[in-house]
Amino acid sequence: MIRSASLKIALIAAAVLVAPNARAATSVVIINGNAAGVGFNDTTPVAPVGGNAGTTLGQQRLIAFQEAANRWGATLDSPEPIRIFATFEPLACTATQAVLGSAGARFIYSDFGSIGLYPGPVAAATWHGGPLATKRAGFDPDPTEGDGTSTPKVADIRARFNSELGKPGCLTGIFWYLGLDGRHGNDNDLVAVLLHEFGHGMGFQQFASVTTGQRIEEMNDVYNLHILDNTTGKYWFQMTDAERKASAINNGHVVFDGANVNAAVPGVLVGTPALFITSPPAIAGTYAVGTASFGGRLTIPGISGVVVRALDDANAAGPSTGDACSPILNDVAGKIALVDRGTCGFVVKVKNAQNAGATAVIVADNAAGPVAGMGGGDATITIASVRITLADGNTIKAQLAAGPVTATVGLNGAVTAGIDNHKALLYTPAAVSPGSTISHWDVSAYPNQLMEPFINGDLTHSVRPPEDLTLPLLYDIGWFPDADLDGAADADDACPTSNRAGSIVVGGINTGVPNATFTNGCTINDTVAQIFAGAKNHGGFVSGVAHLLDSLVAQGTITDAEKDRIQSAAAHTK
Repeated sequence: MIRSASLKIALIAAAVLVAPNARAATSVVIINGNAAGVGFNDTTPVAPVGGNAGTTLGQQRLIAFQEAANRWGATLDSPEPIRIFATFEPLACTATQAVLGSAGARFIYSDFGSIGLYPGPVAAATWHGGPLATKRAGFDPDPTEGDGTSTPKVADIRARFNSELGKPGCLTGIFWYLGLDGRHGNDNDLVAVLLHEFGHGMGFQQFASVTTGQRIEEMNDVYNLHILDNTTGKYWFQMTDAERKASAINNGHVVFDGANVNAAVPGVLVGTPALFITSPPAIAGTYAVGTASFGGRLTIPGISGVVVRALDDANAAGPSTGDACSPILNDVAGKIALVDRGTCGFVVKVKNAQNAGATAVIVADNAAGPVAGMGGGDATITIASVRITLADGNTIKAQLAAGPVTATVGLNGAVTAGIDNHKALLYTPAAVSPGSTISHWDVSAYPNQLMEPFINGDLTHSVRPPEDLTLPLLYDIGWFPDADLDGAADADDACPTSNRAGSIVVGGINTGVPNATFTNGCTINDTVAQIFAGAKNHGGFVSGVAHLLDSLVAQGTITDAEKDRIQSAAAHTK
């Protein structure tokens, strides 16, 4: 839903501003939209799992939702609750792939006003998602449903998640993991997916069409102000519709250019995962690899050693003597084990190699195709593993038949993953993917990022550096830290943790006089406390308060009667 709210609320330019009640943290509220017996109301009994104490399927789903909501609430500062209307319902899926969920802001706004110290729009004639607009306005720009009536707004974000996941015909056998600890194994971590989708609702999305390049009402949005095409040197707000359409499929050359993201990139994104064959010269070089969602992280300089084919019994667990589906029989201790994909899961292969003393594992594919990652989960696996193509695996095996091979499994520090010209790449596949193109990080990022178009198994539930770039992007589009919710960014606030009580309290005496906020971000209560801390004695404190009150009366902030009440309280302070 689009909402253009040109609200004529003037900024207050006086010395002090009325201070609304402060909130300890942002409240992100989940609104259950499911009917009785389904979704959040499903009464199927389940056992508690991974810190989720729910005893029915519906309860566990709701607890996982609130966990993700609480994490966002502890991350972003908003003056109003952020309400998410959520349902579990059947979504598109097949036996091998599925839409896990979707979410986004229900309304977008431009040219809204602001109150107090809140800064208002990032720019004129520019779309902001609802939660961001509320953040910058200091109030909900339009608390109605926008249907021509005064019906109160139900929610700011709409979220849908797949209720059929894991059932036959819908990513068969791969279910939602409802624990809160990230130990999802082969299943899909619901909390990670929720953090991703709620991130879209908070503003990780742009609103121009990626198939036509057309902007809504010919206006930019806070996200596409930062989309830069390194091929043309143009930002999306500078482009024609045709140029935006072409840019949306300019794979590997479209980046998000924001000061916060740019500053965070070197500490978050690292070298490109790779296999380096160091000898013999005939096959030496850098080989592309897929990474695992389990085990040790790849590093610089990585793990080096002799490559050895791991051999095991050919049996019911795995029909090949090189698939590592059974305990390893030959000596791989202190070496890099090469195993074949097939029959058993990746975690089984790597665990068997680890049990035999291998320092790292290379899994060679058993079918032609590009490099791909490895799913699964086992907290007891500590060694790193990578996956290579069938062709590269055959090259290494052929050389092993002739003599030794040495290699390093790690990161190519000369090539940072997920960037172009030092900036973070956005997802721009050669064919437009509606709902994914541009509004995600590119899949080449390493470590994997929360806001990639595919949920990877190695996510940490973090949305901030050093693990993730999501929060820096939200800061670039207009969110900002504001611990006391007075509208002034913490970096510019002389009192970032103000005493914003509704009335002025001096020495434990509630004067009943309304508290107020100065334009520097400090309240009257803060200023009185500063005078107390700096006074050499009681007389100095009383004198300092008197000077403050005289100025407030002169500005019309308080009356003479209110001054007398405050002065009396100061006089009784010990």
